[in-house]
Amino acid sequence: MKKAAVAGALLLGMLVLSFWNIRYLDRFTDELTAGVELSRARCREGDLSGARRVLGEAKELWSSARGYTHIFIRHAEVDAAADAFCELFSALESENGEGAEGAYERLLYHIRCIDEMEHVTWEAVF
Repeated sequence: MKKAAVAGALLLGMLVLSFWNIRYLDRFTDELTAGVELSRARCREGDLSGARRVLGEAKELWSSARGYTHIFIRHAEVDAAADAFCELFSALESENGEGAEGAYERLLYHIRCIDEMEHVTWEAVF
């Protein structure tokens, strides 16, 4: 009986931690997305220095979560998002921000993928 209770408690604990992880990741990716979208809006207005500054803040948020991302997110996704940040910075460094729109889309795609991968789906369970 004690073994069953311990097993049940462990299962419940894992379930609670899984939901906490999903909630944390949702807030994290929402904050990242908001920063990238604000940077995109500045870029569309022609304020490339403002776009780089705001994107730098989003990149700092990404970098500061390294302890979390390198443990809970697949390394391929972490690398792809980091590469997308670098590609976007390169596009914003050009004279008129040429190629930035596509780079914004790639970065946002990677952020969305990271968020969606951690959500529980029927296909993943059954």
